[in-house]
Amino acid sequence: MSENENESEDESENGTVYIVAQIQVEDWDTYESEYLPKTLERITAHGGEVLVASEAAEELEGEWDGNWTVIIEFPSAADAYAFMQDEEYVEAMRARHEAAAWNDIAMLPAFDG
Repeated sequence: MSENENESEDESENGTVYIVAQIQVEDWDTYESEYLPKTLERITAHGGEVLVASEAAEELEGEWDGNWTVIIEFPSAADAYAFMQDEEYVEAMRARHEAAAWNDIAMLPAFDG
C-alpha cells in the first residue's frame, strides 16, 4: 500500500465522516414512533449529529430518489461503525426496514481539499 493510501485510510478512521441515507418511507407512524426516538438517542451516544433529516430535497440535476434524506456527521469512521453495530440501533433498524420500501445508506469521508 502506498503512503497516500495509508493516509487516506487513517483519515477515514480518524477524521470526520458522514452517513448519508435516501429512504422511501411508506409507514410514517412506525418510522416516527419505533425508529426515530431510539435512533436519535444512539446517534448522540456515539458522538454523531444529525445535520439533515428532511422530505424537502429540491432536485437540481438528475433524479433524487426517496422521500426522506438524512445526513449524519460522526467524528470518525470508528464512531460511525460503532453506531451502525450498536445493539439497540440494530433493533431499531428493524422498524426502519419494516417502515420503508427501500433504504440506500453510505458513509463518506469529509472533503479534505
